[in-house]
Amino acid sequence: MSETLSYQSIRSANVAREADAERTDIRKKNLLILVLSYLHEEGYVESAQSLSKETNIDLRKFEVCDNVDLETVLMEYESYYFIKFSKYPKITKKLTPAGELLSVGVANAYSRRDSRCSSTPSLPRIPPSTTTGGATNGRPRSAKKTTNGKKVRPLSPSLYTLSILFQSGANGHVTEGVDLSLHGMNPGAGPHASSAEGDQAPRRKERLLKPLGGYVGYSSEWRDLAQVISRDIYSENPDVRWDDIIGLESAKRLVKEAVVYPIRYPQLFTGILSPWKGLLLFGPPGTGKTLLAKAVATECGTTFFNISASSIVSKWRGDSEKLVRVLFEMARFHAPSTIFLDELESLMSQRGSGGGGGGEHEGSRRMKTELLVQMDGLSKSDELVFLLAASNLPWELDHAMLRRLEKRILVGLPTPPARAAMLQHHLPPRVCTKDNGLELTADLDYDYIAEKTEGYSGSDIRLLCKEAAMGPVRKIFTALETHAEGTDLHVKLDTITTMDVESALKHTKPSARNLVVKYEAWQKEYESV
Repeated sequence: MSETLSYQSIRSANVAREADAERTDIRKKNLLILVLSYLHEEGYVESAQSLSKETNIDLRKFEVCDNVDLETVLMEYESYYFIKFSKYPKITKKLTPAGELLSVGVANAYSRRDSRCSSTPSLPRIPPSTTTGGATNGRPRSAKKTTNGKKVRPLSPSLYTLSILFQSGANGHVTEGVDLSLHGMNPGAGPHASSAEGDQAPRRKERLLKPLGGYVGYSSEWRDLAQVISRDIYSENPDVRWDDIIGLESAKRLVKEAVVYPIRYPQLFTGILSPWKGLLLFGPPGTGKTLLAKAVATECGTTFFNISASSIVSKWRGDSEKLVRVLFEMARFHAPSTIFLDELESLMSQRGSGGGGGGEHEGSRRMKTELLVQMDGLSKSDELVFLLAASNLPWELDHAMLRRLEKRILVGLPTPPARAAMLQHHLPPRVCTKDNGLELTADLDYDYIAEKTEGYSGSDIRLLCKEAAMGPVRKIFTALETHAEGTDLHVKLDTITTMDVESALKHTKPSARNLVVKYEAWQKEYESV
């Protein structure tokens, strides 16, 4: 009898183990099919094909059941987590030292997989949620519980609705049988909802780009050209804020009117108040035109295309105008978006102005014509696509392009208060180098130096400050080079004084002082602010 019981227990354990392994395989396969289906539905065609090839799963043989998809599963988990802990779960987190966390993340992933697949988890009993249940000292309890000495995972929620008991209000009133539908759930409900969402909100909202496979006119040729343009989409945050730009208030106001406010207050920008579609920033080099574009990429939350001549000029016949067309199609596809054309005079100089006596090249004329046609299309549509251009030589631009750039604003040399603010920014009273470096201090008369730097651009002032800061550093080079090993060397940098800056002024000249009159004359003739 004991042998029979022993045999039956062994056989039962073996059957249970096989069933557990089969359920694990089915769960993994279902997860892959859910991911594949989601990739296809969202237009990530190439990613879906790569995953299908790697996993050897053909979606033509399987399909996801009705009322089930990856987004629904995630929403159900979020609602379950919110019901239990009164806050939404954090699904992802950013990694900081990449190399260190990568190995840890891979190891944790394998350990989580092994722990999930090691045994068949028993379903724990979930008690009714209360204001105190599910949290200890203001923090949620662990999602894993222990039953019969084994770690188990919490009960998965239903794929339809959750019928729950919960306690709300200070009087402890209990409401029974409340059905929370997935699509009817209020994301702002609950006492901790706003704080939980706020903790997850990044400093700058990073937009998730749409997959190219979702474009209506998708083809192999369009894909190749789109991949060329996609390399110029800003994927990293330049981290330049509006407050980081000293002065240029008029330019910042116009850029906000064209890009920020139409997205924030769309009901105000209709009819005659439709937003500007093109803005030209012109002025001497080094005055902050490109810095304004970086602030747009940081602050505005739009898809930012950083385009230069190398992006849309091709040696192959017909490719340049195709690239221009694809650029604007992608901008509409990823709207709201901003196209930044730096050094515009290299792309849109006056037609027929080619040198060498041979006139302008045919390919260049076709590209300019296509760019003008696409700009016309922007002005006649309500799509949130904005073109921001910068030029150091506005008098060389084609007049048809100037007409399409509705706002033309001079980004001039900084005023005396702006120069004083720049000097104080670059050379504050306490300048600290790296943590293991030497401390550098400054004792300057900022207003006096600002008067002496008339005609200097922002870049010129930064170069001046760098040259002045090198003065005290140069004094210790000899001591460092002649220092004998084994002896202590105590080095201290001298304070940067106004005399050091005046000495640097003798060797650092402004780069565009002589062009100021020409810019102001062009502004009087073509200004549009």
